[in-house]
Amino acid sequence: MIIKTEKATWIPQLPDTPDLGWLDLNGEIWTITNIYHYDDFGCSLDTFTIEKDGVEKEIYSYDEGETFTFDVW
Repeated sequence: MIIKTEKATWIPQLPDTPDLGWLDLNGEIWTITNIYHYDDFGCSLDTFTIEKDGVEKEIYSYDEGETFTFDVW
């Protein structure tokens, strides 16, 4: 299966800020509102809930934040 990866970079949380960090997605900065991590027998899935201008999306990473995709399998 080929999964389309998005051009995204995870910007970690800064000390003493309430935000969980940010995601630079195709040149637009999205605020991370929730991170859920699942790990089972060598397979991991990170689900990031991101928000910008009242629009909320979920984006996924299978390699601990190195690459991101909107496709989940």
